[in-house]
Amino acid sequence: MTTDSIPSANDLAARRFLSGFIPLALLSGIAVGMTKVLGTLMGIHLGVSHWQLGVIGGAETIAMAAGMLPAGWLLSRGNPRKLYAAVSLFLTGLMLVLPHLRSWQFVAFAMFALGLCMSVRIVAMSTAFMLQLPTIGQSRAGWYKGTLTLGVQFCGPLLGNELVARLGLSWGFAASGALFIVLALIGWGVLPPQGRRDGPAASPLPGSLRELLRIPDVRRSCAFEVLGNMTAISYSTFAILLAVEVLGWELRYGVWLLVSQGLATVAVLLGGGRLLLDPARIDFHQRCGHVLILAGLLLLGTMHWAPAFIAASVFLGLGLGVNGLVNYSRIAQAPVNKARASAQLALSGTMGSAIAAVTAGAIGHVFGLQNIYLVWLLPWLLLMLDWRRLGRWVVARQVPAA
Repeated sequence: MTTDSIPSANDLAARRFLSGFIPLALLSGIAVGMTKVLGTLMGIHLGVSHWQLGVIGGAETIAMAAGMLPAGWLLSRGNPRKLYAAVSLFLTGLMLVLPHLRSWQFVAFAMFALGLCMSVRIVAMSTAFMLQLPTIGQSRAGWYKGTLTLGVQFCGPLLGNELVARLGLSWGFAASGALFIVLALIGWGVLPPQGRRDGPAASPLPGSLRELLRIPDVRRSCAFEVLGNMTAISYSTFAILLAVEVLGWELRYGVWLLVSQGLATVAVLLGGGRLLLDPARIDFHQRCGHVLILAGLLLLGTMHWAPAFIAASVFLGLGLGVNGLVNYSRIAQAPVNKARASAQLALSGTMGSAIAAVTAGAIGHVFGLQNIYLVWLLPWLLLMLDWRRLGRWVVARQVPAA
């Protein structure tokens, strides 16, 4: 065996980390994807309106946004293994209770509690991955989000949909609860045994929200992450209902719209790193991603044809995948406190999701489901027309450094 064939210490460390982290991220995504589909089916089962379904979907993301920064604070000072295990076991109990609720308000409250727990899980995994990224390599910047998305938008929805079709809502929720027990065990072996005792504030790198937003790449990535998640949640919350009401599909087939979008996003996140993150063309690639998003939204808002909806799902998936990959890479390479920055990026995404779920529900209730996607065309068009000038406008209005 030659010296060149012997794996370096960094290669061995990267393999060791990924061998535990990737299964954790995939199973976490499956659990979240199952829960999202089960929540939607629960709302439809209760006969809720479009607005009420938006509130149910938005309750989880509002709670995630509210809990993101406190979760970062707790994880930096407490024991990530114990916190991750505790919230996972709590979610198991919540999954057993949820299918027996008979009021949409109680379902929304339960989804809010679920979102608070999810914020701890998201920050713990995102921070662990971002801190390991220099060892893993920038070309793998999309692996965490890609693996998570594979579970959230492909495996999870299919599994949840199939369980409900064959066994009913109660058993679907029970299976999701059992999966959280498995995640608690895996997380115990993957996550660090204790947080940083010095806390994020002790880092000499920028960590406060004001400091982070003064850095152009961080500010731009957070803005794009908000808009991307607003679009994604507006689609995922109503895709099944859209298939039923506009295309006349059976309820159990509507999940395939989510699946096609999820697979396209995963393909970009897992396989596009080397091509799309070329520093010389990264801005061009992100603009191409935005064009695909515009095309997808336009098709969803105007067509009544199944192949057009499938194409729109793929366009959205590809565009959102490019957007997310570039955002994560820029944050990871910026000279910032990674724990705080990952929390801010996650917070930006969940804020967008929370705003979009409730807003989209209101738009769909008043103007019809398809008009939701025509409304989301406007902010993307503003971005595409001259996002550089918009960026300079934002920079000029930043609070000066103290």
